[in-house]
Amino acid sequence: MGLAVVTVAAGGLPVVDVTVLAPRTGLPVTEATNGRGIAVTKVIGKPGLPVTFVLPPLMRAQNDGDEVNRDRTGKVARR
Repeated sequence: MGLAVVTVAAGGLPVVDVTVLAPRTGLPVTEATNGRGIAVTKVIGKPGLPVTFVLPPLMRAQNDGDEVNRDRTGKVARR
């Protein structure tokens, strides 16, 4: 899993996307879908931190009988 980042148009940490050219040389990052992460701006032809965009790992659902425990708080009380 990579560092959570949010791509913004301007004002973020300058990064250079090396996912295709040299994926093993960049810092692995993941685009945050919830909007919470380090703000980055992709730059071309300028100095920036080399990064490789990776997919986040899939969350495995934990089954508690017929209930899916997504937040891992335990079984849901029923009346």
